[in-house]
Amino acid sequence: MSNFRLVVGALTTLILMSIGCSHKEPNNVNEVKENSSEAITKNISEEVEVRGSFKRSFEVYQLEANGKTYYVADPKQLLIENSNKIGQDGYYKSFETCVVGVIGSEGGYGPTGKYENKITVSKVCV
Repeated sequence: MSNFRLVVGALTTLILMSIGCSHKEPNNVNEVKENSSEAITKNISEEVEVRGSFKRSFEVYQLEANGKTYYVADPKQLLIENSNKIGQDGYYKSFETCVVGVIGSEGGYGPTGKYENKITVSKVCV
């Protein structure tokens, strides 16, 4: 019975060690410096003005504009305030709008990861 426990313990240790080492670590200081400067360069973005149709419902928070659908990050809740001003008080929203914000890199955004594009709203334009 104790041999069985040793085998199980050894296999568990081996599995945990292999999971912990599955990602690449930088090998030297120069590689770390190169990676951090690339990340800083890629994160610098400028704001753009986008006009389109905003929709909010269950797991939907999107802006459709210029043939693209953007996941909307609205940290200041500007679009919700704007919708309340035009009489849309409920949870479900749908209206034409113009926003100024930063467009993020392509990736899986939103609660289900279905959006390829993202815009972070900084202000609502007229």
